[in-house]
Amino acid sequence: MSTEPASETQWREPDPPGSGVIPCVEAPAIPRETQLELLQLGLLQRLTEDRAMLLYRQGRIPGSYYTGRGQEAVGAAAGLCLGPDDVVAPLNRELSCHFARGVTVADVFRNFLARATGPTRGRDGNMHFGMPARGVFPLVSMLGVLCPVSVGAALAFKRRGEPRVALTFWGDGAMCTGDVHEGMNLAGVLDVPAVFVIQNNQYAYSTPTGREMVNTNIAERIEGGWSIPCQRVDGTDAIAAYAAIGEAVRRARDGDGPHAVEAFSLRMHGHAAHDDASYVPSELLDHFANRRDPIKRLRKRLELDGVPQSELDELHARVSDEVAEGLAEAERAPPADPDTIQDGVYAMPPSHA
Repeated sequence: MSTEPASETQWREPDPPGSGVIPCVEAPAIPRETQLELLQLGLLQRLTEDRAMLLYRQGRIPGSYYTGRGQEAVGAAAGLCLGPDDVVAPLNRELSCHFARGVTVADVFRNFLARATGPTRGRDGNMHFGMPARGVFPLVSMLGVLCPVSVGAALAFKRRGEPRVALTFWGDGAMCTGDVHEGMNLAGVLDVPAVFVIQNNQYAYSTPTGREMVNTNIAERIEGGWSIPCQRVDGTDAIAAYAAIGEAVRRARDGDGPHAVEAFSLRMHGHAAHDDASYVPSELLDHFANRRDPIKRLRKRLELDGVPQSELDELHARVSDEVAEGLAEAERAPPADPDTIQDGVYAMPPSHA
């Protein structure tokens, strides 16, 4: 594992003077209700994941646990930008996008606690789940492979003449995989209504971006390699992310072909629950935690725009109650029946093995 710090060539919005939380950008054109919903979705992910980490450390989650701490804003923004008939393929750090599509806290905990009524009927105990009825494709661990899958969905929409969009995510690490290159090339050639959101969190597991690619300007690579428009955005700013992803979705839906957004942030936990992220410089973590935490930034903007602290505290309390109630509902659900262990398992006939 590489232990070198992230490349100094990495892009981010310049920090204003001072040492406090940097508020999100001013956006009077974005309704206050939308900004509050972005905060609610980000908090829902943060508090759900905090509770799940406790369950993992108690040995109650049979798999591992991957958090998106520091990246909640992008998933929330993307989820709110999509229409009800669009489809999305989130990865392991976009829980807020699941929530935006109508997946509940109880759904999430039922899956992690391996309950029979969970999305995978007790088969997973991890984040490999989706809800096709809500337009959410299941996650596949080989990150990047959902790029061509999403392109296939977008191609179907185009061939049917449907004004629908397929959106998926990947990170800076998956940007270096063959599936992403093939999928983006196909998207460009076929001019499909696909939107790609790249969560550049500076580390592919423990490898800093400057050690995994020569040109760390992902947007430049996408535009130069596949002629797909790509906007760089501060991924810790929920309002900026919402505006950028919303524009990409609108253009794709209007027949302007595929679009991409590179959202820059920092994964403020390790790759998974077992990883202490000791390879990330402490000053980098401290900077993002103190100045660029996406939830603190959005709350700060709302406060500056006149939302009373009491209203924001009440929102936090409602989300906390929702998480507690969702966990309690999941805990009441029955565990998977061992007698059903072979249900849904497929194998090649002996003659073809």
